[in-house]
Amino acid sequence: MAESRTLRYADSETVGRYPLPVVGPADWQPSEGGWRLVVSLPALEPGLIVVPSLALGEAPVPAGDQGSRYRWILRDGASEWPLPHVPSRRGPEAAPGPGPAAEAARGAVSTHIDCFHVHRPLPAPVLELSLLADARPEHYLIAVSRRALTLARPPAPQDTAGLSDPPLPRSQTTAPPEIAQRICSPTCVSMVLNLWRRPHDWLALVEECRDPASGLYGVWPLALRAAARRGSLGAVEVFADWAEPLTVLQRGIPLVTSIRFANGELPGAPLTDTGGHLVVVHAAGPREIHVCDPAAPDGQVQRVYPAEAFSGAWLRHRGAAYILPP
Repeated sequence: MAESRTLRYADSETVGRYPLPVVGPADWQPSEGGWRLVVSLPALEPGLIVVPSLALGEAPVPAGDQGSRYRWILRDGASEWPLPHVPSRRGPEAAPGPGPAAEAARGAVSTHIDCFHVHRPLPAPVLELSLLADARPEHYLIAVSRRALTLARPPAPQDTAGLSDPPLPRSQTTAPPEIAQRICSPTCVSMVLNLWRRPHDWLALVEECRDPASGLYGVWPLALRAAARRGSLGAVEVFADWAEPLTVLQRGIPLVTSIRFANGELPGAPLTDTGGHLVVVHAAGPREIHVCDPAAPDGQVQRVYPAEAFSGAWLRHRGAAYILPP
């Protein structure tokens, strides 16, 4: 499967803000301690990545209060594979057991903090979302996205689209040195929130994006959570080409893209290589991609990359992006 496929669910108000098609409202069902949603998926073949995401329009919570908590579980028959709770906890998570068919299904799926990798055929998969919250969600956005984990030759954009005014640049290198090299994700979120004039303290947002279990600042659900708390209900999706990303840019919304590249593969980048880095794409065309790259020094964050090289860095592996509407 070269193309990507995404199911999206949202309340009627959020539908109007999101730039890509939404199926309709979610069928929330009451469950012990909160709410439950089950999403049926088509059969999944080996080599796919499956990325679920949730953004909730929660009321502001006091500092240090985690608010609601949720978890995704992928199931097929009697086997199940849970992702960590969001937000996670230090120490081992209380994960459900794999069920009686565990031995037969062992190795069928691997979990990777915020996504699933499929290694064996899943004929009847379902995703279950368990939300610990007092009230039924009123404003929310859910996306379940899938594509081949890797692509041999990702395409460059076939058309041109971009924002009339790019985000104000912000360099992660200006943060305290002990975290400066680790905070590309919240720094990109901060640039988008500034574009929407959503007041926030950058370093406070950075701390919200720190995963308690791993210490990482780039966990996708925490980036969405931080943005949603400031009024931007978005999603993380995976793409195999530029068709839908160009639609997003045409709507005036930038993309926070997750890229990786080896030495020499992305000319002009401030990093020589990376196994995972996020940048804000605000314009794209067949020849050039215009980005705010937070790894660059202050004053040099605005960058222009060759379209073919950037497309490889982004779409070859996973092709993930945050879409954070106003």
